[in-house]
Amino acid sequence: MTDRQGEKERRTGRVRQFLRSVRTEMVFSGESLRVNGRGLLFGLIVGLVVGLCGGVFARLLEVATLVREGTSWAIFLLPLAGLPVVWMYRRGGIKTAGGTDIIVQAARGEQPVSRLLAPVIFAATVLTHFFGGSAGREGAALQLGGSLAELVRKRLRIGDEFEDLAIMCGMSAGFSAVFGSQIAAVIFALEISCVGMLPLGALFPCVVSSITAGQVARCLGERAVTYYISSSTPDLLFYGRVLVLAIACGLLSIVVCYAFSGARDGLERLIPNPYLRVMAGGAAVVALTLLLDTKYYLGSGQAIIDQAIGQGESQPWDFVLKLLFTALTLGAGYKGGEIVPSFAIGAAFGCVVGPLLGLPAPYAAAIGMIALFCGVTNCPLTALVLGFEVFFFYNAGGFLVAVAASFLVSGYSGLYAKQKFAFSKNADTAGTTPEEESIHRQ
Repeated sequence: MTDRQGEKERRTGRVRQFLRSVRTEMVFSGESLRVNGRGLLFGLIVGLVVGLCGGVFARLLEVATLVREGTSWAIFLLPLAGLPVVWMYRRGGIKTAGGTDIIVQAARGEQPVSRLLAPVIFAATVLTHFFGGSAGREGAALQLGGSLAELVRKRLRIGDEFEDLAIMCGMSAGFSAVFGSQIAAVIFALEISCVGMLPLGALFPCVVSSITAGQVARCLGERAVTYYISSSTPDLLFYGRVLVLAIACGLLSIVVCYAFSGARDGLERLIPNPYLRVMAGGAAVVALTLLLDTKYYLGSGQAIIDQAIGQGESQPWDFVLKLLFTALTLGAGYKGGEIVPSFAIGAAFGCVVGPLLGLPAPYAAAIGMIALFCGVTNCPLTALVLGFEVFFFYNAGGFLVAVAASFLVSGYSGLYAKQKFAFSKNADTAGTTPEEESIHRQ
């Protein structure tokens, strides 16, 4: 065989290999389009359903807040309002202590979601807010969205291959509908169940459901939570100040998580009967409200966030009292969620501590809000994207430093006991050590 013939055969072989590669990629793309076409349909339906329910849910919470703030009698009925909350959960056979942990496990395919979870968390959260409980709304939105998405999948027989992804679509849609941060909603749904691993196969349907739900909720009058802030020109000293504040927020996040779980466990041991427990917790919230002569610490804490970030004002005890009110409310058995109260605690803390470090109060409040959220959820990517979305990417380097530091310092504590860690928080690619895993499980 001549050299020319050998070269010709080699070129022919390379062409054939190229054509085979192209054919393989086209087959994969065709299959991907087929599956993602179903994902598009599934995401649209989930987004429409959850967006509609989430929009109505958010509007009802706004009405509940107006009624609570505009009347003097609603707060006195809080102990009695807890009775139907407990009854609904017991009647539906839903684990009252599970909360968002139920959805976290369901996102990994470890636990089924009750078809009653959506209506029960909807009604229980509205009751809690109407009569003055200190609770959030995003935790309820995650449960509402996850439950509705699974209901859509089962009833309409659409997207059976999305059995492990339906919950994530619902969480994306719920977070987007209620809070409005559509990008953060997607990242949160992917990141929350197993820290360090993102199931990117769910990315496309989650994006579709998040954007759809967000647009539906906007049509119902809901608006995204955003703030305009300013700060000094960043330099090394500026980033050093942010680092110190973020470390403090990371340490505070440990206190917050243990306070929430400790209040629940302590009240359960002290008052085993759930009906008596919820009444006692409600009565304690009422007593504290009368003692302090203010309703400032009731509800989600949005007023605390607005004042800290919007006006740069917060009292040194605001974050402590909001933590106390929320721990009592959720520990007693009322429903809603911990995320927005955590936002409020972080914003108030940052607003007070930041100026002591030389940071502008509004910017320090924003850093505190994002850093504490990162610490209590162990979701650094979500926290970073949330900071960009809510604060229009202003001085993004500060948020990057704050998220990284808080994530490292906060350890393995978190709001969600069923959350897993794929890797160690230290610079170790071998994964979490047995000691670290045992700390997390505790």
